[in-house]
Amino acid sequence: MLSNVELAAGDDTPYVLLNVDGKCKIEGKSYPEDIVTFYMPIIKWFEKYKDFGSNDVVLDIKLAYFNSASSKIFIEIFEHLEDIKDNSVTVNWYYAENDEELLDSGKIYESLTNLNFNYFAF
Repeated sequence: MLSNVELAAGDDTPYVLLNVDGKCKIEGKSYPEDIVTFYMPIIKWFEKYKDFGSNDVVLDIKLAYFNSASSKIFIEIFEHLEDIKDNSVTVNWYYAENDEELLDSGKIYESLTNLNFNYFAF
């Protein structure tokens, strides 16, 4: 069984919302000291979604900053999203209007996956 997960943002961790209806969000800053402890439940949730989720997935990612360890974790999350076969998956990548580096990061993720990315400046 799969249930919703909501994690409040911390000083170095993002706000996370994972809904069984497929609407998910990662927002804020991501540079946790213990990356595995923070992100492992999120990775496990997406791993289970492919077996228990019945809706299309829309993942909104709106990060002001993330470190290289977070970047590696996002690749792992995207790999699990690629495993969702019966539903469509869309990643909405939000970036600050003048932050070309963050936009480029999203485009790199898109090039490494078979996922549909949309880009939105804020």
